[in-house]
Amino acid sequence: MLRTSFSWLLLPLLAFVVAACCGSVACDDRERNADTLFFKFAPSVTPQEISTVYIVRTFTPNPNTVPAPTSLTPVRDTARLISNPISPSTNDTLSIGNNTPFVATANRKLNAYTYEIYTLNPADTTGKTKALSFTVDNILLEGGFNDEDGCCTYYKNTKKIIDLDNGDVPIVGLNLTSKGTERRYATLQP
Repeated sequence: MLRTSFSWLLLPLLAFVVAACCGSVACDDRERNADTLFFKFAPSVTPQEISTVYIVRTFTPNPNTVPAPTSLTPVRDTARLISNPISPSTNDTLSIGNNTPFVATANRKLNAYTYEIYTLNPADTTGKTKALSFTVDNILLEGGFNDEDGCCTYYKNTKKIIDLDNGDVPIVGLNLTSKGTERRYATLQP
């Protein structure tokens, strides 16, 4: 009887010790950019060409989903990114994540959309208003949860593949899967 009572008292004490250990560990936000797609403009692109960049995301409902969507009209959102004149060295990169530059909608991840990245050319008199234009589609994301330190569980991306089309030479199956904290960039080459 004494052994049973002792076991019941030891169990909550053990749980408290383990909780105190995990409670003292700060969980950082490693998963915040796990699925994020990173892009870098080619060195041949001038800062003037990318002073304002537009990103359009398009969601096209699948008619075969259950329940069927009320509308099959594609839904488009546009984000306008303006360069920072104080720090021009950081203006040649951009990222598309689950929550940036667009707000997450209906629990969809970024792979539910296609994206168009473009800049305007207002000085062109030939009627071509887009100076640079890129399409990102067929985004394949895979990942899972990883318990790295025993107390915090993190989402870890294990596959990040896209198709990138600049109109001239489309790149199919571009692998942007990162290892550790590195970032792999897709080059936006005009």
